[in-house]
Amino acid sequence: MHTSLGGNGSYSYTIVLPRDASPRSAAPATPVGSPQNRCFDPLASMANMANMANMNSLRGIAGEPFLALDRNGAFAEWVEDAEGMARVVMAHDLTKVQFLGQEMVLDSHDATVVVVFTRGEEYRGSVHRNDMVTDPLKKAHKIFVRQNNNASQENVDEGLESLRKPAVTQSHYQKVVRRKLLKLFQDSGFKVTTFESVDRDETFAKIYLDPEGDVIKSLAQRFAYKMPFNEEAYKNVKSRGKFEGGKPQMRDGKPVLAYAPYQRDLTPEDEPSPWAPFRTVDTIRLVEMHLNSWVSMEQLQRQGVIAQYFPVADYENDVLLLHKEWLESAYLKETCPRMNIPVIFKIFEMPREGTRHGLLRNYFGEEITFFFRWHAFYTHMLCGLGSVGALMHLAQNISPFVRRIVQIAFTVVLVIWATVFNQLFTNRMARARQDWGMQDFDSAHLTLDRATYNVKLEGTTKQTTRRFLSYLMCCLFCCTFIAVISYVESKKKREAELERTGTFFKTHGSLIVVALIKVWSIAWGYIAPVLAEMQNHRTQDRFDDALTYMLAAVKIFVTLWNFVYVAFIKNWTSPTCSDSFEGVADVIWGSSNFSGLVSLNRTAAIAAMEVLKKHDFSYNTDNRTCIYGCYPATPEVAAGIDSGSDTNCYEILRYELVTFFFVHILYSIVFLIYPMVKVKLDMFWEVYSAQTVSNEDGVEVNQYSWVQFQAKCPRFEYGSWGGSRVEDFLESAIGFGLITSFGILYPGLSLFAFVGAMVEHRLFAYRMTHVTRRPFPRGAAGIGAWQQVFDHISNIAVVVNVLLLVSVMYPLKTYDTEYKLAFFIVLEHVLLGVRAAIDQVIPDCPHDVKRIEDFNSFFKTTMVKYKELFIPPSEQYKRHWKEVDVGLAPKETLELLPEDFEDSSEGSESEVSSNVDNSDEDSKPDGGANATLAAIKGLDKLGRVDLRDFEHIHISPIPSCFPGFTHADAALTTIAISRCRDFG
Repeated sequence: MHTSLGGNGSYSYTIVLPRDASPRSAAPATPVGSPQNRCFDPLASMANMANMANMNSLRGIAGEPFLALDRNGAFAEWVEDAEGMARVVMAHDLTKVQFLGQEMVLDSHDATVVVVFTRGEEYRGSVHRNDMVTDPLKKAHKIFVRQNNNASQENVDEGLESLRKPAVTQSHYQKVVRRKLLKLFQDSGFKVTTFESVDRDETFAKIYLDPEGDVIKSLAQRFAYKMPFNEEAYKNVKSRGKFEGGKPQMRDGKPVLAYAPYQRDLTPEDEPSPWAPFRTVDTIRLVEMHLNSWVSMEQLQRQGVIAQYFPVADYENDVLLLHKEWLESAYLKETCPRMNIPVIFKIFEMPREGTRHGLLRNYFGEEITFFFRWHAFYTHMLCGLGSVGALMHLAQNISPFVRRIVQIAFTVVLVIWATVFNQLFTNRMARARQDWGMQDFDSAHLTLDRATYNVKLEGTTKQTTRRFLSYLMCCLFCCTFIAVISYVESKKKREAELERTGTFFKTHGSLIVVALIKVWSIAWGYIAPVLAEMQNHRTQDRFDDALTYMLAAVKIFVTLWNFVYVAFIKNWTSPTCSDSFEGVADVIWGSSNFSGLVSLNRTAAIAAMEVLKKHDFSYNTDNRTCIYGCYPATPEVAAGIDSGSDTNCYEILRYELVTFFFVHILYSIVFLIYPMVKVKLDMFWEVYSAQTVSNEDGVEVNQYSWVQFQAKCPRFEYGSWGGSRVEDFLESAIGFGLITSFGILYPGLSLFAFVGAMVEHRLFAYRMTHVTRRPFPRGAAGIGAWQQVFDHISNIAVVVNVLLLVSVMYPLKTYDTEYKLAFFIVLEHVLLGVRAAIDQVIPDCPHDVKRIEDFNSFFKTTMVKYKELFIPPSEQYKRHWKEVDVGLAPKETLELLPEDFEDSSEGSESEVSSNVDNSDEDSKPDGGANATLAAIKGLDKLGRVDLRDFEHIHISPIPSCFPGFTHADAALTTIAISRCRDFG
């Protein structure tokens, strides 16, 4: 609770009073030194000052009262250290900002992660003190026993002794769990500060890990956290091939640094560290990894101990920089700084694949950054496709012949575009992996058991049955959708046959189908997580992959099914029959249309009838004349008067495709804008509630802070208004599938897709910067399962496009079946061959990535120190190496004879000299015996001698009377003497 009280300058104090006191009452002035007060004089004095100022106490995260005092927006704290001594920790002055129309105090300093604790019901919190908790020890074990940390199981009952009862009150259980959690924070070396929410129903605990301290280094080494080396570490690296030494390799003007598991003792303490400094995102990850290895944060939430926990976003260093770089037009910011024009016009600026200084990656982590890179690249590629599509859309209106050519050409363009897009992004993704150190990314250190995972189901028939039923539900859901669409089509056909014009299904059939697609997709969005949960996945990664495949498979099927039905199935399943061709014509075209044509142009009417009589459109059965489901859209088309249209199926496909695409874009935009409005309303409602309560209780209202606002923001997870990686990718995948599979029906649609992607990208950016709570940064080696999804969509698009050409488009649809089949097989194989050729031309891993990786691997071998191999005496080889017979002849010795040195002494001298540092003083002719010994060691390295043979030989300095006698000569002389001794 922040209130005003004297103080020095702009500093204030947070007083920690670890003693029992009732909430919302004045803190008792306990005498110093009494058993109830573990703090010393300054703390008691501060408490007395607070009492005199009529301050209210605040129940903290362990059920103990806290007094928080501030002045002029400044913040500091008074806490106990490990020895129980109190100390004052000052913080920087706070500032205020206007955000979304609300004044906020910036309090994100000294905060890495925030944990929000719930309060009792007397504070309008969610904890009911007198409720009973059954089997409390078992529930506590779910929180504090971690399967990936055996140490958490050894002394898990320490501090939980009072829970060894059948049941305890909620108040007792909360105190015990929160005390143990606080002890974990203290033992971990984390700094913890607390304050209460504006409406006093929650307590915020800010956990801080110093990015420059020793604790973070220990954590990084414990978890083998991969960190990049700094550029200074490359200064001693020798050149390798065409690569220069002394510096890292460059790409696009930026150094590509090597990554390795962090080691504190890689260099001596007196030398500069070879590692790059820890970023904020590294600090957040290490805090999360450490907490998850000792406590289940998910279980804390499920049991109501905490309301939520999240990483803190710094307003000045994170949000403002992202906003300026990502959401504002730099040019318009200078001309219209006080208006929203820079933000609005930024929508029409082509998005970049990254931001300067890696702002996205340093804020969101690699997983989300890969999505934005993919979406930006997707938008760039749509720009080219949209331009080609717009030109072809205009060209197809020139003549029917040109339209046929355009359709075939655009089919080839779509297939090539989809293949090039996927392959180019894979290529770029390989470079990003190397730049970010994600090449060998392994999420094992973050792989934790989900709270709902039941290990007892593993390997059982029950789990197998549950997974089979989940897949069966996917099939049944798709079949249900097929049945509903078929019912709508039958109603449309029935109303047409009865000539009931203006009826609901006949008039609004296409809109009904589009609405059903969206409704079924939304419904599956709620069903799929339940089915994925039923499969009992152990880790979050496995759960996300299962959810991705189920959502993508069913939602894309639901989206494309009606188009597939109209294009390829409707012709054979929806015939229209009558007693005569005239009767059929009246049904399919309407009596008024056909009769009008007869009265105006009888010749044209006869021509239209002759077209219907062709085997392409009609057949006879049971003395009745029937027309297939796809027929000329109008009698004028059949008569050849209007050559700008095709069959009714072609017109239905175009109309429903355009309708659905625009509804899809509008739906995505609305659901991106709504969370922005919702967050603003929630913030104002919380402030209004706090003011109402303060008026009733006569208590001063706390200031609304930046951290409190983040707590109100929706999370970045599936089913949340803050969005999720699965949902964002899924909406883009649906649009990608529509464009690549049915884009030839309306080439100009690709241009609208490009505009929609630009708007979506900026709305995604605004939501993630200002609306969605900062997610925990996750590492990733790419876009994961979604790469396979887009590859599958591209393969399906080849088949669908060729089928459209032979089944829907003129003139191929009028050919005989055997010619259609032959054309389909040939064109499909040609397009698949084009895809394979593109895959070979654009490799998954560029050559520059391989070259730089080789150089960095060589660099790491110079940095990583290998410990000397320890061989215990029991395993040491007893025989000397001289006794092993591997000579060129049986029992031939490997010892070198004196004559072996006669012809090679000069070469030996040069070789030895190359191993001796001539810059050293001892290497000069008048130096000591150390240089001679160094020369011998050089020969040992070259395999010429064995250094152990010279253990008992005294090496004297070179006499000054031999000025031309080098140390190499001395070494060879010593070796010769040794050989003479060997031969007696």
